[in-house]
Amino acid sequence: MKSNKLALANGIVGLAGGIILLLGGWFVIGGAASGEDALNVIVTFLNLLKIAILVLGIYGAIYYKEAEEVGAAPNVLMIVGGAIALVPFLGWIGGIISIVGGSLYLATLKKFKK
Repeated sequence: MKSNKLALANGIVGLAGGIILLLGGWFVIGGAASGEDALNVIVTFLNLLKIAILVLGIYGAIYYKEAEEVGAAPNVLMIVGGAIALVPFLGWIGGIISIVGGSLYLATLKKFKK
């Protein structure tokens, strides 16, 4: 039986990260109004978040490949959400997909036995 800690981490990062990516355009506009340094920090954070969602999706797909608790849908949605978010001006679409993937990860937590 696999541990549920990765599913919990993927769920939280997918859900919270997706919400941040969904609002990322507004953060960039606010950072641009604040100055170049703030804009650089915000854009770097958003790019790291996109890569983290993608990497966690890939790692979850490898870790839970044979596990019956987690299906393929949360992994695929996290991978696709992170990949689409890396495309310029499509971060909000990747955020929506990551929210769905993170929610599915959190829904699978009840399938794990203590």
